[in-house]
Amino acid sequence: MKSPVPEKLWQRNVLAMVVVIAALAVLVVVDYWPDWSRYRDTTTPPHVISAGQSATIDGQTWSVAGVRHLDEPPGPRTRKLPKGTVLEVVSIQRTNGRDGDLCTGVVTDGTRRWQAEAIGGYNVPLPDNASDRCTRPGPVQFTFLLPDDVVPTAVDVVDLDGRIRLRLQL
Repeated sequence: MKSPVPEKLWQRNVLAMVVVIAALAVLVVVDYWPDWSRYRDTTTPPHVISAGQSATIDGQTWSVAGVRHLDEPPGPRTRKLPKGTVLEVVSIQRTNGRDGDLCTGVVTDGTRRWQAEAIGGYNVPLPDNASDRCTRPGPVQFTFLLPDDVVPTAVDVVDLDGRIRLRLQL
Protein backbone atom coordinates (compact mmCIF):
# COMPACT_ATOMS: atom_id res chain seq x y z
CA MET A 1 0.00 0.00 0.00
CA LYS A 2 1.33 3.43 -1.07
CA SER A 3 1.63 6.33 1.30
CA PRO A 4 -0.44 9.43 0.30
CA VAL A 5 2.25 11.79 1.60
CA PRO A 6 4.35 12.21 -1.64
CA GLU A 7 1.26 13.13 -3.64
CA LYS A 8 0.21 15.79 -1.10
CA LEU A 9 3.78 17.10 -0.94
CA TRP A 10 3.77 17.60 -4.70
CA GLN A 11 0.50 19.54 -4.50
CA ARG A 12 1.88 21.72 -1.68
CA ASN A 13 5.00 22.49 -3.74
CA VAL A 14 2.91 23.55 -6.74
CA LEU A 15 0.71 25.72 -4.50
CA ALA A 16 3.79 27.29 -2.87
CA MET A 17 5.29 28.01 -6.30
CA VAL A 18 2.07 29.73 -7.42
CA VAL A 19 2.07 31.86 -4.25
CA VAL A 20 5.73 32.84 -4.75
CA ILE A 21 5.14 33.78 -8.41
CA ALA A 22 2.09 35.84 -7.45
CA ALA A 23 4.05 37.61 -4.69
CA LEU A 24 6.90 38.40 -7.10
CA ALA A 25 4.43 39.73 -9.67
CA VAL A 26 2.86 42.02 -7.06
CA LEU A 27 6.32 43.19 -5.97
CA VAL A 28 7.33 44.02 -9.55
CA VAL A 29 4.09 45.87 -10.32
CA VAL A 30 3.95 47.82 -7.06
CA ASP A 31 7.62 48.49 -6.33
CA TYR A 32 9.69 48.29 -9.53
CA TRP A 33 7.32 49.27 -12.35
CA PRO A 34 6.81 52.95 -11.33
CA ASP A 35 10.57 53.50 -10.97
CA TRP A 36 11.26 51.77 -14.27
CA SER A 37 8.57 53.86 -16.02
CA ARG A 38 9.99 57.05 -14.53
CA TYR A 39 13.50 56.07 -15.68
CA ARG A 40 12.27 55.18 -19.18
CA ASP A 41 10.58 58.61 -19.39
CA THR A 42 14.01 60.23 -18.81
CA THR A 43 15.67 58.32 -21.66
CA THR A 44 13.02 57.78 -24.34
CA PRO A 45 11.28 60.79 -25.91
CA PRO A 46 7.57 60.35 -26.58
CA HIS A 47 7.79 62.74 -29.57
CA VAL A 48 10.67 63.36 -31.99
CA ILE A 49 10.69 66.36 -34.32
CA SER A 50 13.00 66.00 -37.32
CA ALA A 51 15.59 68.66 -38.11
CA GLY A 52 14.07 71.61 -39.95
CA GLN A 53 10.51 70.50 -39.14
CA SER A 54 7.89 71.68 -36.66
CA ALA A 55 5.23 69.74 -34.81
CA THR A 56 2.30 70.46 -32.55
CA ILE A 57 2.33 68.52 -29.31
CA ASP A 58 -0.26 69.04 -26.57
CA GLY A 59 -1.41 72.23 -28.30
CA GLN A 60 2.09 73.75 -28.52
CA THR A 61 3.99 74.05 -31.81
CA TRP A 62 7.75 73.49 -31.52
CA SER A 63 10.65 73.99 -33.95
CA VAL A 64 14.36 74.84 -33.81
CA ALA A 65 14.77 78.50 -34.76
CA GLY A 66 18.57 78.55 -34.69
CA VAL A 67 21.79 77.09 -33.31
CA ARG A 68 24.89 79.16 -32.50
CA HIS A 69 28.36 78.02 -31.44
CA LEU A 70 30.32 80.53 -29.37
CA ASP A 71 34.00 80.28 -28.46
CA GLU A 72 33.51 82.92 -25.79
CA PRO A 73 30.46 84.34 -24.04
CA PRO A 74 29.14 87.63 -25.39
CA GLY A 75 29.45 90.79 -23.34
CA PRO A 76 32.30 92.60 -21.61
CA ARG A 77 31.62 91.39 -18.07
CA THR A 78 31.43 87.65 -18.68
CA ARG A 79 33.89 85.12 -17.36
CA LYS A 80 36.07 83.09 -19.71
CA LEU A 81 35.02 79.62 -20.76
CA PRO A 82 37.03 76.69 -19.40
CA LYS A 83 39.75 75.54 -21.79
CA GLY A 84 38.50 73.06 -24.41
CA THR A 85 34.84 74.11 -24.17
CA VAL A 86 32.33 76.04 -26.29
CA LEU A 87 28.85 77.39 -25.76
CA GLU A 88 26.04 76.00 -27.86
CA VAL A 89 22.96 78.23 -27.91
CA VAL A 90 19.77 76.62 -29.20
CA SER A 91 16.80 78.89 -29.92
CA ILE A 92 13.44 77.15 -30.05
CA GLN A 93 10.30 78.66 -31.48
CA ARG A 94 7.30 77.72 -29.38
CA THR A 95 3.75 78.90 -29.97
CA ASN A 96 0.75 78.50 -27.67
CA GLY A 97 2.99 77.98 -24.64
CA ARG A 98 1.34 78.21 -21.25
CA ASP A 99 2.35 80.59 -18.45
CA GLY A 100 4.37 78.86 -15.74
CA ASP A 101 4.90 75.73 -17.83
CA LEU A 102 8.35 74.88 -16.43
CA CYS A 103 10.87 72.98 -18.54
CA THR A 104 14.58 72.90 -19.26
CA GLY A 105 16.82 71.65 -22.02
CA VAL A 106 19.22 68.74 -22.38
CA VAL A 107 21.47 68.38 -25.42
CA THR A 108 22.75 65.01 -26.61
CA ASP A 109 25.27 63.73 -29.10
CA GLY A 110 23.50 60.37 -29.21
CA THR A 111 25.57 58.92 -26.36
CA ARG A 112 26.15 61.63 -23.76
CA ARG A 113 23.83 64.32 -22.38
CA TRP A 114 24.40 67.83 -21.01
CA GLN A 115 21.95 69.94 -18.97
CA ALA A 116 21.28 73.55 -20.01
CA GLU A 117 23.17 76.18 -18.04
CA ALA A 118 21.27 77.44 -15.03
CA ILE A 119 21.31 80.80 -13.26
CA GLY A 120 24.90 81.80 -12.56
CA GLY A 121 26.26 79.59 -15.31
CA TYR A 122 27.53 80.57 -18.73
CA ASN A 123 24.26 82.04 -19.97
CA VAL A 124 23.83 84.10 -23.12
CA PRO A 125 21.44 87.07 -22.89
CA LEU A 126 17.90 86.11 -23.85
CA PRO A 127 16.11 87.76 -26.77
CA ASP A 128 13.00 89.79 -25.98
CA ASN A 129 10.03 87.66 -24.88
CA ALA A 130 12.15 84.48 -24.70
CA SER A 131 12.68 82.38 -21.59
CA ASP A 132 15.25 79.78 -20.63
CA ARG A 133 12.89 77.64 -18.52
CA CYS A 134 9.56 77.86 -20.42
CA THR A 135 8.35 80.21 -17.69
CA ARG A 136 6.26 82.27 -20.10
CA PRO A 137 4.62 81.76 -23.50
CA GLY A 138 6.81 82.24 -26.56
CA PRO A 139 10.27 81.24 -27.67
CA VAL A 140 12.77 79.37 -25.50
CA GLN A 141 16.56 79.59 -25.56
CA PHE A 142 18.89 77.04 -23.97
CA THR A 143 22.64 77.54 -23.50
CA PHE A 144 24.94 74.52 -23.11
CA LEU A 145 28.58 74.41 -22.05
CA LEU A 146 30.09 71.56 -24.10
CA PRO A 147 33.50 70.05 -24.82
CA ASP A 148 34.70 71.59 -28.10
CA ASP A 149 34.83 68.21 -29.89
CA VAL A 150 31.12 67.38 -29.31
CA VAL A 151 28.68 67.37 -32.24
CA PRO A 152 25.17 67.58 -30.76
CA THR A 153 22.42 65.74 -32.59
CA ALA A 154 19.30 66.73 -30.62
CA VAL A 155 17.87 68.84 -27.83
CA ASP A 156 15.40 67.32 -25.40
CA VAL A 157 12.82 69.55 -23.74
CA VAL A 158 12.41 68.02 -20.30
CA ASP A 159 10.26 68.60 -17.24
CA LEU A 160 12.07 69.62 -14.09
CA ASP A 161 11.99 66.00 -12.87
CA GLY A 162 13.94 64.88 -15.95
CA ARG A 163 11.08 63.39 -17.98
CA ILE A 164 11.50 64.10 -21.69
CA ARG A 165 8.55 65.88 -23.31
CA LEU A 166 9.93 65.97 -26.83
CA ARG A 167 13.15 65.75 -28.81
CA LEU A 168 14.13 68.32 -31.43
CA GLN A 169 16.75 66.96 -33.82
CA LEU A 170 19.43 69.43 -34.86
